[in-house]
Amino acid sequence: MPKKYRVLLIYPPSKTQLHRSCPMGILLLAAILEKAGYEVHILDANAARNRRDTEDIAQIATELKPDIIGITLLTPMIREAYKLVSRLKGIGAELIAGGPHATIMPDEVIAHGFDAVVIGEGEATVEESIKALLGLMPKDDVLGWVYKDDHGQAVHTKPRPLITNLDDLPLPARHLVEPSDYGNSHNPELHMNIFSSRGCPAKCAYCAGGLFGKKFRFRSAQNILQEIQHIYSTYGTRRFHFVDDSMTIDKDRVVQICDGIKQSNLPITFSLMTRIDTVNEDLLKTLASAGCIRIDYGVESGYPETLKRCHKPHTVEMVKRLIPLTAKFGIKTYVFFILGFPWEDLEATQATLNLMKELSPYVERFHQAIASILIPFPGTEIYEKYKKEFDFENWWLSDDQAYDAPGIKSHSFFESEVFWAGDVLKANFFHYDDDMKQKIYEIFKFMYIYNLKRHNIFMKYMFRMSIEFSQKIYWISPGMESILFTPIVYFLQQCRGWNNGFNV
Repeated sequence: MPKKYRVLLIYPPSKTQLHRSCPMGILLLAAILEKAGYEVHILDANAARNRRDTEDIAQIATELKPDIIGITLLTPMIREAYKLVSRLKGIGAELIAGGPHATIMPDEVIAHGFDAVVIGEGEATVEESIKALLGLMPKDDVLGWVYKDDHGQAVHTKPRPLITNLDDLPLPARHLVEPSDYGNSHNPELHMNIFSSRGCPAKCAYCAGGLFGKKFRFRSAQNILQEIQHIYSTYGTRRFHFVDDSMTIDKDRVVQICDGIKQSNLPITFSLMTRIDTVNEDLLKTLASAGCIRIDYGVESGYPETLKRCHKPHTVEMVKRLIPLTAKFGIKTYVFFILGFPWEDLEATQATLNLMKELSPYVERFHQAIASILIPFPGTEIYEKYKKEFDFENWWLSDDQAYDAPGIKSHSFFESEVFWAGDVLKANFFHYDDDMKQKIYEIFKFMYIYNLKRHNIFMKYMFRMSIEFSQKIYWISPGMESILFTPIVYFLQQCRGWNNGFNV
C-alpha cells in the first residue's frame, strides 16, 4: 500500500450510555484494519471519564484528518449520530456506518449523509469496503455493503457469507484504548470483556437479532483460553465477562473452557450472560468450580402469556427453579425483566412484580436497564405489528419519543433515581394509562430500593427516604421539589459521569 491511510473509528455520543470499557466492536474492527496496514484511531464518545459531544468529536477529526471515518450505529443513539455526520461532512473523509441500526435500515443511513453501510458482521467486510471508498477496488466487487452512487442513490451488493471460523479473527486492539478515558490504569473492568460466540436462532418478539445471523457459531475453548492468558499477562486483568447473549448453548464447550481455566491456575474469576433454558445443575457446579461469580439471566416476565407471545424458550416454573439453584452454588444472579407489553394489563404486570419478590432472596441485582420498559426497535416483530396502531413508525428520528437519561430540568429527583439510565416511560410508546404508568413506576421503585442493599444501612435509608420525600413534595409543588432537590440531582449525576452537557 503506497500510502498509509488513516481511519478513525467512532462510537457516537449517547444520552443513555456510559462505558466503563471500550466497546468490543470497534476494537475488533481496529485489529482487522491495523493488520491490513492502516493507521487506526478509536474514539468512544461515551467513555466514563472522558465523554465527548459532537463538537468535541468534530474538532478531533479535523485535527486528525482521517481518510475514512467509521461510525457504529445503534437505534437509541441514532439522532445524535446523524447530527454528528452532518458536522463531519466538511472535513473531507469518507463516512461509513456499521452496527445493528445500519444493518436494519441501510437506505435511511445513506439518506442521512453516509457514503456507505456495512451490513452484518463488520470484520469480514470492512477492509474491502474501505478499499472501495478509497478507489482501490471496484465498489460492486464488495459483498455485504450498501454504497451511495454518483447520483446519491443507495446501491445494494450481494450478501456476504457469515464468518465460518471465529478463531480466525484477531484479538481486539486493546492496546489502542486510553485507560484514563475509563478510569485509572488499574480499572478492573477495562479489558474484562470477551466474546465467545455469535448468532441466535431464537425469535424473541422484541429483538431484531439479525446482526450476527440465526446460526450459532462458536470460538473454540482453546482460542478463548489463549485470549484470557494474553489479557492476564499483558494487562493483569483478573475479572472477565463473556458478552455473548447465550454463552451456555454449547455445554460441552463451556465445560472445556472451565477445565482449561482450572488447569491454568490463573487467579481469575468470570461472569456471563445466558438463557434460562440452557443451564442445569451440573453446569452450574462446573461454572462455580472454575470461578464463575455471576450470571445474568433474561427472565423478562412473570406472566406466562407474555413469555409465550414473545417466543421465549423458558417458563415461569423454570425461572423459579433455576434462580435459587444458581444462588445455591454461590453464583450471584443479575436478572432482566421487560415491562409494558401492549397486551399486558395491571394483573399481568403485577404477576411480574410478584415473581420479582419471590425471587428476591436469591437475586443479587435487578437490572434497571433502558429496555426494562419495552422499546419497539426496528426489525422486530413488536415493531412491525404495532407501529401503525400506536403511531410510532420511525420514532427514532423524532425527539417526541426520546428516552434520555433524566436531567435536572426534565425530571424530579425520584424519577431521576428510579429511571436513572433512561426514562422509557416518558417515551410512552404504547400509550399506557395512568394506572399502568403507576404500576410500572412501582416496579422500578421496587428494583431501585432492592438494589440499594449494596450500600450501608445509613445510605440505604437516606436514599429511600429521599425519593419518598421527593415524590410527596412533587405532588404538592413540582417547582418546590425542583428547588429542594436540584443540587442533589446534579451531585449524583456528576458522580455517575453524566456530565459534559449531556444530562445536567
